[in-house]
Amino acid sequence: MAATFYEKDMSALITEYNANISQAKNTNRRNGAVPSKAEYDFYVKAAEAARKISNMNVQQRAVYRQWSERASMNERKAMELLRILVPDYGKKLEAEKQQDTAPSSNTEITANSGGSASASVSSANNAASQESAKPVQAQAKTTASGFTTKNASEDVSAETIEKWYQEKPNHGFDDIVGMEDLKEIIKSEILDNIGWEGTDKLLRISNLKSFLFYGPFGTGKSFFIEAIAKELMDKGFKFIKLTGSDVHDSYVGVGEKKVKTAFLEAVDNAPCVIFFDEFENMCVRRDGNAEGHEKRLTVSFMESYNIIVNADKPIVFLAATNYPDKIESAMLSRILTYVLVPLPSEEVRCKYFNDFFSKTKIKCSDNIQAEFMADVTDNYSFRDLKKLTDGIKQSVKKAAKEQFAVYDENNNLLPHESDENAANAIIEGKLTLTNEMFENVKNSFSPEKKGDILASLEAFEKKI
Repeated sequence: MAATFYEKDMSALITEYNANISQAKNTNRRNGAVPSKAEYDFYVKAAEAARKISNMNVQQRAVYRQWSERASMNERKAMELLRILVPDYGKKLEAEKQQDTAPSSNTEITANSGGSASASVSSANNAASQESAKPVQAQAKTTASGFTTKNASEDVSAETIEKWYQEKPNHGFDDIVGMEDLKEIIKSEILDNIGWEGTDKLLRISNLKSFLFYGPFGTGKSFFIEAIAKELMDKGFKFIKLTGSDVHDSYVGVGEKKVKTAFLEAVDNAPCVIFFDEFENMCVRRDGNAEGHEKRLTVSFMESYNIIVNADKPIVFLAATNYPDKIESAMLSRILTYVLVPLPSEEVRCKYFNDFFSKTKIKCSDNIQAEFMADVTDNYSFRDLKKLTDGIKQSVKKAAKEQFAVYDENNNLLPHESDENAANAIIEGKLTLTNEMFENVKNSFSPEKKGDILASLEAFEKKI
């Protein structure tokens, strides 16, 4: 069986790690145990490789901890060498922080005639000689509306970033019919844990929560996620949302920058909800027929996702898809919780119809009730049900206009009086929905075909 991209990446990184460790030890041995910048560089590179490996294995806790510890160990070795090579490193770094001045770019490390290391230092933070140079603060950009961000760039403008931020949705959990199991998952995993940050920190429980919502189209995944966002925004969270069209760009590399920028925004504005809709279009499987630019976007997405993993801030990552089998497996392994959003059951469909009649004040004839409608709408999605109920509203309105119109003595229609008369007739039950009206509406359209996608989802369920 051919190796997966995950296995190839892991193998390459482990090889890179071992090579740098070996080079560091050999360099130390050749120099007679005298520290050198070359040895320092090898330990820095080893730490970077170990950190990448740990980030690739977030879901495999033992592997993640093992490589995180190796990364930290090599970072400590590098810092120990740096303190020897640049003795006043810490003092100069503190002085620069206090003076808030930019470091100069000239540090030279040499060995003296006695074999001991010495340093001629103009700055403790030489970007050319050490990886831990102090980053330059990005210039904040402000839009005409007053929105400010430090993550804007030439390719991703502040105006573009501003559009990703969403207003609070006008529907929450109380407005969703059914989905009680899904609501309970979100309440127990997210909502009920807000305010327990102290305990989480003590127990080293990650602040990041991540969910993939998948299921047939029209089942209300995006609607449900917006309800989650509303519940969280009530508790002070911000809401960032991107779709495939927000990410993809005709210019090479811009899509990758947008993805990274979105994750940086989530970190800077935590607590935050970040939602990627149409997720299968952003993180495609690299072992399929993906184009080169799609694979690059996938790699960038996984690398950028590590930004919120490492930040460990109160961030809720949400993604929605109709086609989970098209998503890169290495990305799927990073997401903590999968949530199936199925087609509404008969019980949920019955609640949906009862809720519809309650809100519209439409009365039904004795020979047709919500239970009957739920029974004959098997395999309908919420989108199908909405089409059906929209058709019912139009059918009732047409009947009301025909039966309860008001005319003057010259047989001219009186619109205002007719409208009031028709509305009263519906409220008072003088006009009811008959079985014939319902059947005419039901037969006027066909629900979306779902055979292929249901088979695809069933196959995905078996894999996980």
